[in-house]
Amino acid sequence: MSHDRESLTLVWFRDDLRVEDHEALSAACGDGQVIGLWIRECRGDDGLGPRPLGGAARWWAHESLRVLETELAQLGIPLLFAAGSAADIVPQAAADLKVDAVRWSRRYAPAARRLDAQIKTDLADAGRAVHSHTGALLVEPWTVSPQGGDFYKVFTPFFNAVRDREVGEVLPLPDEQSPLTQADRKHLDNHSWVRDLDDLGLLDGTDTGSGSFASARTPQWWRTTVAGHWNPGCREAARELDCLSDGLDGYADSHDVPADPDSTSGLSPRLRFGELSPRQLLAAALDIPEVRDDDRQAWIRQLYWREFSWHLTYHLPAVESEPMRPEFASFPYEDDLEALDHWCSGTTGIDLVDAGMAQLWQTGWMHNRVRMATASFLTKNLLIHWWHGEQWFWDTLVDADEANNPVSWQWVAGCGADAAPYFRIFNPERQRERFDPDYEYVGRWLGRGPGGLTRAERSQGDREPIVDLKASRQAALAAYDRMKSEAK
Repeated sequence: MSHDRESLTLVWFRDDLRVEDHEALSAACGDGQVIGLWIRECRGDDGLGPRPLGGAARWWAHESLRVLETELAQLGIPLLFAAGSAADIVPQAAADLKVDAVRWSRRYAPAARRLDAQIKTDLADAGRAVHSHTGALLVEPWTVSPQGGDFYKVFTPFFNAVRDREVGEVLPLPDEQSPLTQADRKHLDNHSWVRDLDDLGLLDGTDTGSGSFASARTPQWWRTTVAGHWNPGCREAARELDCLSDGLDGYADSHDVPADPDSTSGLSPRLRFGELSPRQLLAAALDIPEVRDDDRQAWIRQLYWREFSWHLTYHLPAVESEPMRPEFASFPYEDDLEALDHWCSGTTGIDLVDAGMAQLWQTGWMHNRVRMATASFLTKNLLIHWWHGEQWFWDTLVDADEANNPVSWQWVAGCGADAAPYFRIFNPERQRERFDPDYEYVGRWLGRGPGGLTRAERSQGDREPIVDLKASRQAALAAYDRMKSEAK
């Protein structure tokens, strides 16, 4: 491939599907000509690489990549697609394209980090410069630790240690490049590893990477549900960022009210896929003068909870499958597949739980207060292993990432770092009474009509709960006592 500029850089995009505030992309554009690459990665037999995307996330990635391809083309940068082992594809692409350097944004999950280190070594051995950049986090995990300890295991001390750190300025959109010639574009497409976006299999409803959960039960359910609620891509993300003040106004008081459409910013999937960087979000939140400071700080605290989740994930190699508190390895979970199916399908007879699962299935998202209530019900009332719920959320949430999803599940289950005390069992009826007293949220998602679900309506033919909340709470406490006794 011919090029007039002094160097050619391959930018390997992963969960950073944006063109603004992108350190790897900006640095590459400053060096010379740039080619972009995105790979639908598979984990090898060695277990290295990122966790395969769930069904809803695969749909989001496909749509977001289509937008990214257009945004990069406007900068004169082609975006190539591939599928398979990144350990094979990245060195092959670098050789075939005759690039001088490869750049990417860092990943922090241990299996993905080890893969990146291996690829970096292979590229360096082939004589190519390799650069990794920050971009997914505000605070690099290895730069913060407690005095006399290895890493923070409790959120508040972590937050206090990092909240005032400088995170740098938001980077602008890179300058446009000279467009490739037709000959150069043809050369790019003439490699065996290059695929069309539509040929990556992101929308085929198979290979969920998460057991036999949502995609296996109802392939491509997102075509008639999730797809109607979102507009993925960094272009729409930028427009939503401009409206952040709507999501912050009153946040401290309203963020636990699931029926309020403005109770959250709704930016979690944008952050998960890197359509917006955390630095962009923090800068925008700090730059809204009309927002009350308690609203601003409550929202920023949630941004740093995500940082804390990645901090834990960086230091713990098996957070998606093993309890952070080792005594929970012997917790007497129930193997009740029928109850699990009721939970997944939103037919438990518990209003708030069923409404939350309906919102999840219809939209690929669930309000955070309801996430906590549904997770507590599964793990503490049904005594079903948190891993099953984490897997279901992984396959059905558009914002599920490798850190926040398992760390939050372990927090609710009581087995995580900084976890909710094991004896704290969210009563979903009390949660509904407190945060949805007029049945607005429940009524909306259970289809009880525009006025919500009244007490009279509830008494007419609703199905019986699959478990007694009071009795199941006592059973859970007894199970925790047995676990503690056996751990002594």
